[in-house]
Amino acid sequence: MAVSKRIIMKQKIQELKEMGLSKTEIIRRFIEDNETPPSWPTVAKYYDMDETESSQESPFAKERAFDTEPYRATIMEILKRNSPDLKISSIYDVLEELYVDTRMVIQLPGNEQTLRNYVRWLRGTGQVPKPEKNGRIYEFVDDIPPGKQLIVDFGEQKIEDGITIHFMCMLLRFSKFLFVVVQDHKFNSAEACRGLYLCFKRIGGRVEVLVIDQDTVFIYEEKYGEIIETQTFSAFLKEQNLSLFVCRKADPESKGGIEKSVQFVKQNYFSARKLHTLQEVRTGIAAWQSRKNVRIERGTYQIPVEQLKVEQQ
Repeated sequence: MAVSKRIIMKQKIQELKEMGLSKTEIIRRFIEDNETPPSWPTVAKYYDMDETESSQESPFAKERAFDTEPYRATIMEILKRNSPDLKISSIYDVLEELYVDTRMVIQLPGNEQTLRNYVRWLRGTGQVPKPEKNGRIYEFVDDIPPGKQLIVDFGEQKIEDGITIHFMCMLLRFSKFLFVVVQDHKFNSAEACRGLYLCFKRIGGRVEVLVIDQDTVFIYEEKYGEIIETQTFSAFLKEQNLSLFVCRKADPESKGGIEKSVQFVKQNYFSARKLHTLQEVRTGIAAWQSRKNVRIERGTYQIPVEQLKVEQQ
């Protein structure tokens, strides 16, 4: 096996381990990604490898490009907060926001993988605390045709001074194009419908099916297996000619795709930032969405904004 392929495989196993997947689940993930899975001894070898071993550099490894100022100080400050939801992609996004978007530099000294290797080295050498381990996040198997489904869910996140931000995530299943609206109080039915309408305006059309959790914003009650929508939401569905797929209660397999979008926003936007006001969140998350939607989505290896053009047809 070529050195580059071996390193990529080792990094993938370590990343899936950090997500909380077992060795068996890692092999299954390779199969789901249409990749030839490594043998059990190989998975066990890289899975049991500690971060110091994992981050040892080969003769071909890149220089620690981020181990210079101002990058090092910013990275260290973020890592020392030790947020359980912190993702390397979020740190990378903050660095772009601070130094590239402000034109202090033309581009960062390395890509996300370079930063990931640097962070592993910092953790493995004890310069920053190791992250807390999270449980597995369940996901849908994505085989939905374009223009078919929009995943909708709600989340909340405390920022500085104890302020709670409430946000609504809308994710196109096929393209992975993400749209988020935020406010400083819980969404009611009318506000949620307005969020959906804004999303439809942004993507240039309507999907056929909304995939939702049994949230009281949308669902009044479930009676003998029959879902009864709130009056406002029911009227919106009829007006927009939409169908529903409602996830079952207490069923992580059916709810995984919904929960994943909320976790993505928490981990990739909120986890690495110090935010103080609603307006600061609104401005920042709008720019963040724009950046995320033009980058390659790691699950599909496609660019959401480009795949959106397929869905718009």
